[in-house]
Amino acid sequence: MRQPNDTMAAKYPGLFFSDYSLLWQQIKRIIGAHKHWLYVADEQSVSSVKEFFEVELVDNEGDVVSSGEFFLREQVVRAKPVVKALQAHISAIPAEVQADSVFFFEMTWAVRTPSGDIYLRELHEAFQELLVSYPVTIVCVYNESVLLDEQLLLGLFSHPEIYTHEGLKANPYYLPPRIIRKNQLKPRFNYWLSTIDTHQVVDEVQVAVETNDEKQAYPLERPFQTMTAQTNEGRWKIRCLGEVRIYRENGQLIDWNTKAGATRKLKTLFAFLLIRGEKGANTEELADLLWSEADSTEQSLNRLYHAIRFLRLVLNGHDDASKQSSFIVHQGSMYYLRLPYDSWIDLPMFQELCFKGNQHLKEGNLEQCKICYESAERLYTGDLFMDIPLKYVENNENDWCWSKRTWYREMYYKLLYSLAKIHRQMGNLSLAINYCDKALGENPNLEEAHKEKLLALAESKRFDALHRQYRIYTESLKKFNIGAPSEEIRQLYLNLSKKN
Repeated sequence: MRQPNDTMAAKYPGLFFSDYSLLWQQIKRIIGAHKHWLYVADEQSVSSVKEFFEVELVDNEGDVVSSGEFFLREQVVRAKPVVKALQAHISAIPAEVQADSVFFFEMTWAVRTPSGDIYLRELHEAFQELLVSYPVTIVCVYNESVLLDEQLLLGLFSHPEIYTHEGLKANPYYLPPRIIRKNQLKPRFNYWLSTIDTHQVVDEVQVAVETNDEKQAYPLERPFQTMTAQTNEGRWKIRCLGEVRIYRENGQLIDWNTKAGATRKLKTLFAFLLIRGEKGANTEELADLLWSEADSTEQSLNRLYHAIRFLRLVLNGHDDASKQSSFIVHQGSMYYLRLPYDSWIDLPMFQELCFKGNQHLKEGNLEQCKICYESAERLYTGDLFMDIPLKYVENNENDWCWSKRTWYREMYYKLLYSLAKIHRQMGNLSLAINYCDKALGENPNLEEAHKEKLLALAESKRFDALHRQYRIYTESLKKFNIGAPSEEIRQLYLNLSKKN
């Protein structure tokens, strides 16, 4: 059986955990086998990690620093500045000690970063390239209860060896960076099969070459059931929450403006086909969605053909708006949207962060819940397809967007007042009140937000503000003709008022 390169395996292991006590035991054992160490804390505070090392009397030379020193707290985490900072740290270590040095990186930064799986993949490759030139060891530390499933799976693929309770073990699921970069199924299959069947020798160059079969393959992480475009263009990053935005692989924002000036119609067309996925949409329903007021079906269909042409022009990024477009495919009476292979869409990540955060909240894991909810909050830059006109959204016969928009908005409300509750329980009363105000700014009748604000104000001993907040709540109910205050809120207010 073919094993990963022994040198690389020893230098780039992964460490997965769900129990902090077991994690610290493993960290201590690893540190004990090295002369020099550095722990880059992200989820944990620097002070709490240092406190552990002081209690455990870890006396060999090392330090704990924030992930911010390695640019892992930026809005967008890119590999180059992270690696440059790491090189600077390594260069400061005496040459004779470098081979006996270990660097730990908490990987929870990937949850906070929009499209974190993209940058996580990029950083894994950059770390392994760095290890070709430097003799240090890098250990990536993964909290299984915080990181998303796709990120955990990517982490498993990226490390030749994994720390287990029984020690360091070879990872049968390891994939070289060149294969992970493509994120295609056939190269994965070829590589894994070659590790089992010694007669299946995979050429090091051929394994990364794209074949026709591979172009048809789907990535493991499919946010929507969309077909893959027959194009060499790299993955797109698509933002649906807030204004519709598409970024090409190089970060360039796709420009929706055309000579036709029908930007909103083009965005509506794109969004509708995106939601429909591989089911597609027929010409009649597209024409009716955008031109229901047309004098005739023929007129609305002619307008649709022109809109399709301009949408192809926008997505292609050049003057070619031909029917052979890789991204908008017409088959029979149906239109389909095809995305570049392995494209990222914000909706599934937002949804998973909310669900994962809610699970942590039920289990009382406040810190983990806070990480998930704050990450989801950063993704929510506005309502679903916010810049698409209501006349295309409020479609009584075809509710393709309205219910979804409402559902995502309700998820957003819940995470805001849940963050208020978390910060209140953690003693961060000012932040709790701020989150309540943010939620009430979105919807002044959110009872849970009013409840949390009353509790936070009472704990802050701001009783004048408490009474004022209850009046605001009752007046809001009258303004919107909702009725009297709920019995729960009324009793809560009375009980809190007694503490004055």
